[in-house]
Amino acid sequence: MHMIATKAIHKLGDISRPLCPEELMENLCYISGEDDENYIGSWVLGFGFFNVKFPKETTRKLTQEEIDFFNTQSVRINNQPSVRLKVD
Repeated sequence: MHMIATKAIHKLGDISRPLCPEELMENLCYISGEDDENYIGSWVLGFGFFNVKFPKETTRKLTQEEIDFFNTQSVRINNQPSVRLKVD
C-alpha cells in the first residue's frame, strides 16, 4: 500500500522529509507492514532504506486525486529503464 508520510525513522536515524505539496512524490512511501504505532516500509524515492518506521499519526492514505496523479508517473534508478508507478 502506498501512503504519504513526513516523519520517518530508520535504525540509522531520522530520515524524515518535510511535506512539500509541489513535490509530493518526495513524500510517497510504500508500506509493507505495521505495528501498534507505526507503518513499516520504505520511501519510494531515495537511498533505498528498508524497514523504515513511519508513525501512524504523521502518515496518511492517498486521496483519489493523488492516486490518479501517481499512476501517470514513472521512476528510474540510475541509468535503468523507467518504470511506471502503480499505486493502490
